[in-house]
Amino acid sequence: MKETEDSDHGAKIFYYVFDTNGQLAAAEEPAHVIQSGVLRIIHKWDAADREVELKKFRLADGDRAVVMLCSMKIYDGSQVLGTVFVGEDISAYCHMLKMLLIIMVAVSIIFLIIAAFAGHLLAGKAMIPIKQAFFRQREFVADASHELRTPLSVIKLSVEAVQNDKDQKLSSFSTQVLDDMNSEIRRMTKLVTDLLTLARADAGATNIIKEKFDLAAMAETLIRSVQPLAVVKGVKLEMRGKEMLPIMADRERISQLLLILIDNAIKYTPVGGKVDVLLTRTATPKSFVMIAVSDTGEGISENDRIFERFYRVDKARSREEGGTGLGLSIAKWIVDVHGGRIKVESTLGKGSSFIVSLPL
Repeated sequence: MKETEDSDHGAKIFYYVFDTNGQLAAAEEPAHVIQSGVLRIIHKWDAADREVELKKFRLADGDRAVVMLCSMKIYDGSQVLGTVFVGEDISAYCHMLKMLLIIMVAVSIIFLIIAAFAGHLLAGKAMIPIKQAFFRQREFVADASHELRTPLSVIKLSVEAVQNDKDQKLSSFSTQVLDDMNSEIRRMTKLVTDLLTLARADAGATNIIKEKFDLAAMAETLIRSVQPLAVVKGVKLEMRGKEMLPIMADRERISQLLLILIDNAIKYTPVGGKVDVLLTRTATPKSFVMIAVSDTGEGISENDRIFERFYRVDKARSREEGGTGLGLSIAKWIVDVHGGRIKVESTLGKGSSFIVSLPL
């Protein structure tokens, strides 16, 4: 028989031959440390003839032994003379395979860590030109917006000077052209101002200066200033909740927020409609000031991305009304930097309500 010595257990092929009375007739025994374990398995053997089974058992020193064992009947014609058990101690092989598995898992983890680190470095290098392009674009928007404000102001003053010059006899066509130019200049000035605000917000260069003031008094003053616009449009503008509402916030930005929401509501409310401004205070779960600007306009569908930049529900109508699609983006930014929330509740054909919650 072929034998191989490969561990303390002496891994090798072995066999036992027993007669019909269970007496040992011949044997090529395995290593001494596993003999008793193998014999216990043989005495309890119940597997089918010629069926190979893998058996595991503990040794006296606590180690685990693994053997492959098979039994076969010995016949003389039709008479059974005995049973032969053939096996092989594969403990060393199993131990080696276990160590190889542990090494492979460890190597795989190391390679994954190296691959993740390398991927992070490569992704960082790949992002450098993208970040640079984004920063350059943001700087360009800020610089261009800043530089455009002066020439737009000069053009606006020049047009107004020509319009106010009583010595010039302008034709009706020239007068109309100047009025249109003045209107476009105002629209461009507003667009440039909005772009500059958002560019500075992206760069984190816009400082929020918080102070304590009465929101109700400030809102009342603002509503009086835009009341003529509502009258011209034929829209009824009202304010509710005139009790004092002290709040710690940036007065200029909150005023800008209110102006954006009220101006939008007036623009998109038809003649004979109504814009309602409600100021209240909530105590649960925390103390908040709630600003709700409601209108009786056409409403907004749920899929409209109204807080995205340059997004307009009705682009043609927005252009006619002088909208740029930046107002609500600025409004959301103002609410966010104050730690508040803004949402819209709308029903098509009935109107919309922009609801702002600001912490006290």
